[in-house]
Amino acid sequence: MLLDREAADREFPSRRHGIHFNHAAVAPLPARAAAALAAHGRDVSERGSMTFPEQERKVEELRGLAARLMGAGDGAGGAASVAIVANTSTGLNLVAQGLSWEPGDEVVTTESEFPANLMPWLALTRKGVVVRRVPTRDGAFTVEDVERHLTPRTRLVCVSAVAFHTGFVAPCAGIGALCRSRGVAFGIDAIQALGAVPVDVEAFGLDFLSADGHKWLLGPEGCGVLWTRPSFRERLAPPAGWLNLARPIGLIPPDEVPGYRADARRFEPGALPMPGVHALAASIGLLLELGLDQVGERIARVHAALLPGLSRLGFEPVLFDSPPRSGILSARPPAGKDARLYHRALEEAGIAASARVGLLRLSPHAGNDEEEAERVLSVLARA
Repeated sequence: MLLDREAADREFPSRRHGIHFNHAAVAPLPARAAAALAAHGRDVSERGSMTFPEQERKVEELRGLAARLMGAGDGAGGAASVAIVANTSTGLNLVAQGLSWEPGDEVVTTESEFPANLMPWLALTRKGVVVRRVPTRDGAFTVEDVERHLTPRTRLVCVSAVAFHTGFVAPCAGIGALCRSRGVAFGIDAIQALGAVPVDVEAFGLDFLSADGHKWLLGPEGCGVLWTRPSFRERLAPPAGWLNLARPIGLIPPDEVPGYRADARRFEPGALPMPGVHALAASIGLLLELGLDQVGERIARVHAALLPGLSRLGFEPVLFDSPPRSGILSARPPAGKDARLYHRALEEAGIAASARVGLLRLSPHAGNDEEEAERVLSVLARA
């Protein structure tokens, strides 16, 4: 379902306060997510712990919605394979620290990773793990590039599904097939993909996926998801805590070794970010209601409205030969100009965008339209 202007204004109040082409950074909350957040606050204020049953149901609702969004059917463990985490980094660290490593084991990632998908693996070098990084061109790389960096010691490959600075969409299905053929675990940082481009954990051959909710999922900061394939999850040591125990309430006898939950809840050691759970469930519900194909079509229309104007103004859009396109459209500024100058000009005009790695990054979503694209181009022309 493509939103008309009236519906877009209703679902996205941010449209009344400027233009938001910065979903690759932090998305403004849709109206229904803000309402869910406020309703949860009122409910807890009035009823306190009596809201626990409703909160438990909302957590399970979020797991189910997230599983649908990423194609995690019964074969991929369904909702039971989705853990609620604070952010992408937390999810990736649970994997990195949960596996058993030997000196000389290798992890493969790329040279264009946001630190969230680099530092968890670099931290393993203290255990003697070697991190091999695939060179990229504007964030782009091929399955063959990854294959050249695999060795008999490779244990795991983890890449960004979408490059944060250029929007390159990684060939996840091809990498997944390669990793399966080599017996190597494969996972993705999906924060720049989930909610904007198709993600299918089965088709991609994933073992794990981590993503915060505050970008293309249109949720708040501090609430994300970690999906793990059941067979891979068995290899991960859970974090120490109480909520992830098989029997989380009560005293633990001195002679008892507590067991952990078998499903993805084993990665939830303590209280969950319930305000975020309510808001993120509402936001993912909106995306599923709109339909990801229609979301992609809306983004593509806005990109199409931007591209000729950017070229006319002397920008060099960063484009890639192979589909699909992501929600990110980045462009090199005209010769001698700094992307930060254009970013400031847009900001002063009430337009949210980003400057990243020397590029002007524009990242519209389902609530944006072609008229807003023309207004962005008008500001850039005067900068």
